[in-house]
Amino acid sequence: MKAVVLVGGQGTRLRPITFDTPKALVPLRNRPFMGYMLDFLRGGGLDGAVLSLGYLPDPIQDYLANWHDLRGFDVDYAVEEHALGTAGGIKNAEEYLDGDPFVVVNGDVLTGMDLAEAIRIHKASDALATITLTSVEDPTAYGLVEVDHDMVVQRFIEKPAADEVTTNLVNAGVYVLEPEVLGMIPAGREVSIEREIFPELQARGRLMAHVSSSYWRDIGTPRSYLAASHDVLSGAVGTDRTNFEYMDVKEDASCGKNVKLLPPLSVAEGCEISDLATIGGRSALGRNCRIGRGAVVEGSILLDGARVDAGAVIRGSIIGRDARVGRGAIVRGLSVLGAGCVVGEGNVLDQGIRVNPGVVLPPRSLRF
Repeated sequence: MKAVVLVGGQGTRLRPITFDTPKALVPLRNRPFMGYMLDFLRGGGLDGAVLSLGYLPDPIQDYLANWHDLRGFDVDYAVEEHALGTAGGIKNAEEYLDGDPFVVVNGDVLTGMDLAEAIRIHKASDALATITLTSVEDPTAYGLVEVDHDMVVQRFIEKPAADEVTTNLVNAGVYVLEPEVLGMIPAGREVSIEREIFPELQARGRLMAHVSSSYWRDIGTPRSYLAASHDVLSGAVGTDRTNFEYMDVKEDASCGKNVKLLPPLSVAEGCEISDLATIGGRSALGRNCRIGRGAVVEGSILLDGARVDAGAVIRGSIIGRDARVGRGAIVRGLSVLGAGCVVGEGNVLDQGIRVNPGVVLPPRSLRF
């Protein structure tokens, strides 16, 4: 049994990080997200996966070509020439499927659900598709799914107003499909499985639901990506607990005098942390990051090569590859810096501001 993993999107909600890094490769605890995805599929008993690629396909293929942990798990690639949507991406992978039931997973879902159980429930029914659902605190940000007592899907409600909420169950982005569903998807054009295929299956009474209470998070926004990073760092998901370390600091990372390292924490190879710096809990520093004297990094993600100069403060933010935060600058409040950008000395960035790759902010030019 195989999976189709939908990783063709441009990751627009996570920009500017995804201008140069596909969402499938953003790191969690200094490991590309795709590694967690393949672990999830393999843990569900699957034999392989077809990656439905579109935007920035080469880095994903390069990563997996050099990944030595597949252990017999087959990976194929179906690359879109133009955007095909969620159902179109599945149709584009048809040649790699073998006529058996298969799993579909949205490429930005981090979950601890029992995939094997979802497959078992689907096979025990006469459904053409089984959609996994999860409950959320604020359903207004999602498409809701109403089911009856037999778990047959009755209705979809797309991002309702507060007074229209009838359930807190939302689409978890993991499906089990029969091969007949492929015949319902037109070839060569953009097709949405959520808006076109599932409603047709629901109208025919052939769409079932499986509710999972396990960990689930869509990593597609800066807020959810940072939260997912915190959860992985703390061992809540995606981690082999038998080998888990709250302080994962690589041996060749160097620390100066009176440096404070507060767990949970991940510091990758080649990092240099200068005297009196503080790296606070739930932070991840990518390879070759440089942290200056007395700088503070708390609850943040720093991608490879990021530089934080002396006295600068990073709190609850995402710093892109090779970006630089100047002396005494402050970056906080879910701010996101793109690759290679420079925040000059004394600037204060807050309130979710996003700085595109390569942009240079002159010293003391911006304060929130």
